[in-house]
Amino acid sequence: MKNANIFLGLFCFVGLTPIHIEAQILERNLIQWEQKKINIGTILEENGEVTAEFKGINPSGLPILITDVITDCGCTTVEFTRDTLEKDSASFIKVKFDPTHRGGVFSKLVIVRTNTDIYGDTLFLEGFNLPLPENNEMAYQNRMGNIGMRLPSVNMGIVFTNEPKVKYIELFNFGRNPIRLDKEQLFLPEYLKAEQFPDSIPANSRGLLRLTYDGTIRNDLGFFEDEINLSLMHGESPMAFKLTATLYEYFPPLPKSLENTVAKLGISETDIDLRGINSNEEVSRLITLSNMGPELLEIRKISTNCECVKIELDKENLSPGEKAQLRFTFNPKGRKGIDHKHITIFSNDPLNPVRTIVVRSSIK
Repeated sequence: MKNANIFLGLFCFVGLTPIHIEAQILERNLIQWEQKKINIGTILEENGEVTAEFKGINPSGLPILITDVITDCGCTTVEFTRDTLEKDSASFIKVKFDPTHRGGVFSKLVIVRTNTDIYGDTLFLEGFNLPLPENNEMAYQNRMGNIGMRLPSVNMGIVFTNEPKVKYIELFNFGRNPIRLDKEQLFLPEYLKAEQFPDSIPANSRGLLRLTYDGTIRNDLGFFEDEINLSLMHGESPMAFKLTATLYEYFPPLPKSLENTVAKLGISETDIDLRGINSNEEVSRLITLSNMGPELLEIRKISTNCECVKIELDKENLSPGEKAQLRFTFNPKGRKGIDHKHITIFSNDPLNPVRTIVVRSSIK
């Protein structure tokens, strides 16, 4: 009986071994996609389905056949290449998204299975869906003539210098005539581009204003507030609104191994308490800036959040180990009570390119 058990065990081992080896040597020959993630931007619910197409090729020497495409939501449907893909043959996956009753940010998963990849390759369709308001008068209360917006101003948020920032703003046409942007925007600053979707917004309909803010062209750092005027066709009153943005210089991520090879800004004090001061007397203080790194430190800009604070800096470029004196003068005239002022320093320190000094006081 014992010998029979040993024989049975050997039989099972020998019988299963080829299957195990075959599973090990099975390669996942994948389709090479042009992009695995497509962001279709901001869409309007009332415009119905939107379609995105994923394109790919078969880079392997084996024929590939798409056997199945699975989505994670009934709001998405797919069409795909059903022919066998030989080497370097092109394939596509068309994904349709129905935005009805699905407001906000969305990210839809698409799994593509083939005869050489039973696990499936993963694609993503992303975007932002703006649902149709129940009451347009309430939703778009901020009016510029016949044009309604949700807010009286547009905040672009943080804009980095490495790429333009894009933002979509809803517009509603309360007038009787279509709304169209003038092709020549004579009063628009060169760092800002404006496009309207669709080109013509019919009466009692909604559209989108796409603003593109280029921080490189603006060539400045810090917080900015601008008055924007967009001229319209057919003599309509211009669209006028405030635009705010905070511009930061972009620095690529720095590996930890290189942290000690770059310029580093040192500040003697970042939280200064002036305590009790009189409203009729200016107050000055000195702050020491230093370069704690082995590379040249460049002070790009120093700004404050109040015209009542004046800044003087004796050096803008500091060699390794060198120091500079920053003098600030605070004029508290016309102010009373607890007060906070900010001094912001922009430099080429890639680890801390923006540093803030807080100045506190109690004004009598």
